[in-house]
Amino acid sequence: MLKGIAWGISTSFLFSVYIVLSKYLLGHFASPWLLLASGVGIVALLPSIIKRRHVYKEWNRRQWRLVVSMALLSGLFNFSALLCINYLPASIAAMFLSLSSVVLLLRTCSIESRPPIPLELAAVVFAAAGAFLVLGVKIQTFPFVGLLFGVSTLIFSTSADILTGRMRGMVNVKEVVFSKQLSKVAFACLGLILISRLPAASYPALAVLWILLLAAGILKMLESFTASKTVFALPPVTFQNILLLNLPIVAFAESWIFDIHLDFYQWIGVVLIMLSALSAIFSGQKRLKAL
Repeated sequence: MLKGIAWGISTSFLFSVYIVLSKYLLGHFASPWLLLASGVGIVALLPSIIKRRHVYKEWNRRQWRLVVSMALLSGLFNFSALLCINYLPASIAAMFLSLSSVVLLLRTCSIESRPPIPLELAAVVFAAAGAFLVLGVKIQTFPFVGLLFGVSTLIFSTSADILTGRMRGMVNVKEVVFSKQLSKVAFACLGLILISRLPAASYPALAVLWILLLAAGILKMLESFTASKTVFALPPVTFQNILLLNLPIVAFAESWIFDIHLDFYQWIGVVLIMLSALSAIFSGQKRLKAL
């Protein structure tokens, strides 16, 4: 359990840095370039995948279907997340990326065919109130396309978490990470056919931008690995709510780097969303098995 929490905190920190760095790079690169960079981890995974190729001959149709479905969902999630970060402030994008914890909580209640217990209900209320303060009060100032990608990201993220639960015990974590990396490369190549904008900066600024792009890819690779380790070690609701830690980190970083500040009531919303995370974690969901 403690090891899983450590993995979760590491994932939250890595994802926070990735969101902020991506927000900066999207001002210079088209989103498919960032997606392609985030798939660089496929090179490191290839030797292990080749070594385990005998295992894949024994996979049944269900296992192949799960891996292909995960690859598709992961590609859609990552592309949608980058477009959400591109069109919205980093803190708002981080909120969308984090709220899947509440959706997963409600999904858990649905699976167990029961109403939410008081702490679970409190988590939903806190999250809804926090999201309204962070987003709803100023919703008219945000582009509709950004909000659309934010909602899409929320749906794809929750679906991927549920699917990961079905894969536990059937597919090794390395295959899960590899399927995610492969989907990033495939979606990126498809995206580059349509959008291939490159920075027009001069040397050495151009070289620095390419180095930062590579760094973003490595960060995303590490985040993808630690997230997969976490989701296999912790109950699903606990895992998702630990990831809510990235919201205040991104908000502080955005105000410092991009000079984009949340209003006072938006910070109250951030606090409420954090209370939602605590309520969910202590709601008794620890009795659930890890995914």
